[in-house]
Amino acid sequence: MRIAIIGSGISGCAAAWELSSWAQVTVFEADNRLGGHTHTQQIRVADRNFPVDTGFIVFNHRTYPGLKAWFETLGVETAASDMSFSASLNHGALEWCGSSLSSVFAQRRNLISPRFWRMLADIIRFNRQAPRDAARFLLQSETGPSLGDYLDHGGYGPLFLNAYLLPMAGAIWSCPPEQMRAFPMTTFTRF
Repeated sequence: MRIAIIGSGISGCAAAWELSSWAQVTVFEADNRLGGHTHTQQIRVADRNFPVDTGFIVFNHRTYPGLKAWFETLGVETAASDMSFSASLNHGALEWCGSSLSSVFAQRRNLISPRFWRMLADIIRFNRQAPRDAARFLLQSETGPSLGDYLDHGGYGPLFLNAYLLPMAGAIWSCPPEQMRAFPMTTFTRF
């Protein structure tokens, strides 16, 4: 059997490797290298080069069981990673991090900011309500709304959208935050 694979990102390479044991596989890649959006760049700082990996650099065992198994088969070493989230907006006008209570209030003025407290309340509300709504959509055999439509209908505040959910989601899926508005809400929530 002959199989064509379009793209040599992590998925294309994994598919080609898996299928090559029983099929004739041809990989088509538009770029002049393999790897998709994963690409090590050499960054020069103070007369020294540092390799910086871009693109796919982190995974978790729960949502990537196939990738985990593939890495184990290939003998690829992995390492634990800190998956915290931090944001700095408008040249430092708002900065916060979700690692600890102290880092959430890294800017102490946020202790008395109603907008900041609203964002925190929206985070808690979204994390409670969105999984329930996603399960309901899936039980009804519905794909559900886009993430943007869900957020707009839910009345979430602009700080929640712009200083938390959209930048975090964009970082996870390697795309501009505004593109995340078109992402399926159920897929996002189940991840």
